[in-house]
Amino acid sequence: MSAAARVPGNRLRRRPAAARRARLSLPLLAVIGCGAAALGWFLWQAWSARHAELRFSCAFGPVPELELTFFPDQFAFAAPSPSPPLGRLGVAGGSVCVGSDLVPERAFVRYEGRGIGTGFAYVQLGQPVAPIELRAQVSVRGRVGEPIGFWCYGWRCAGFVPVVGAEVVAMGGGEHGVPLGSARTDAEGRFEIAAIDGGLRSVGVRVRAPGFALAQIDVAPGDEGPPPVVEMVRTAVLRGSVVAPPGIDPTGLLVLARGLPGVQATPAPDGSFELDHLPPDATARLLVHGLDPGWTHSPARAQGAPRIEIVPAATVRGRVVARETGEGLGGVLVFCGDDVAVRADAGGRYELLRVLPGEVEIVAQWQNAGRRKRQGTRVGRQQVTLLPGQVVEDCVVAIDGTEVERR
Repeated sequence: MSAAARVPGNRLRRRPAAARRARLSLPLLAVIGCGAAALGWFLWQAWSARHAELRFSCAFGPVPELELTFFPDQFAFAAPSPSPPLGRLGVAGGSVCVGSDLVPERAFVRYEGRGIGTGFAYVQLGQPVAPIELRAQVSVRGRVGEPIGFWCYGWRCAGFVPVVGAEVVAMGGGEHGVPLGSARTDAEGRFEIAAIDGGLRSVGVRVRAPGFALAQIDVAPGDEGPPPVVEMVRTAVLRGSVVAPPGIDPTGLLVLARGLPGVQATPAPDGSFELDHLPPDATARLLVHGLDPGWTHSPARAQGAPRIEIVPAATVRGRVVARETGEGLGGVLVFCGDDVAVRADAGGRYELLRVLPGEVEIVAQWQNAGRRKRQGTRVGRQQVTLLPGQVVEDCVVAIDGTEVERR
């Protein structure tokens, strides 16, 4: 048989094999397609967990160009107030997507723009954010004065002496909140902070003036009633010193009064500082902000002439475990003294930085939040002796009774 005669037969024999390959390729393509879709969904979920979309609306006109400023969502007693911003971003078009470079999990965002009131909103990565409504501008007005007292069957107020040149800051979200605007009092002690979001129910008004204690009241923006009066109380300036070793510039630090946001001072090059605005007879603890993790400072209080020494800090690492089983306890609060506190990770591991050297006690506090059992708290303690600059590894804090609570 010639080659020409054999060709049709060969083609007939090859067609079933090609059909089988085609039938096999369809499931394979389906598997590849499903895998690609699953990978795309996984990547989208991972990307969404690290981002949040902010959308703005304006009922009385188009959304203007906005300037966004991001602030930490937790305002610690050991940080300056107002807190330094995390970053800024300009927005045109009414929406923007932000990531962890501006929002470390959670943050407050302040928005301001032409023709709209300055306000703030809460943002959390991976969570939907409701559209932020931009509202008209209103003002916060008031007076700042020193009461004139007289005695008539008890101390009474006959009026106020205006406090001129006082710094007035409108804070959104409380005394540790987000700064929304500022002004200075005039010759009659009056102030007006314009361009505040008219939808805010209240803002905190913080007042600082030389020689007076810090004062704060809550004010309703746009209130047309009589302007509130912020009463000021005279106080003395606290003078002290920060003793820093070579290589640490005191002018890059801040001395803070614990629990009194806004009472802070920057030391001079020689370490001396003047802390104003303390309430009379206050003996708040003094904290030094701005130190690197390898440094801490000696305890000091706002009395006399405090001397704060900067010393090498110790570091403590370890685990929190259940004494009965040795199992790591996640989410436990671990602290040393009043200034250093962290949460243990899922495996019970923790790291405490800036620990003051000496005889210290590491405390771990575990709380049962189960629904079927009543809440209970268990505490574990571990004594440690620390040297300046020492790093302690594997410091285990055991807590009794956690197994009983979890049953």
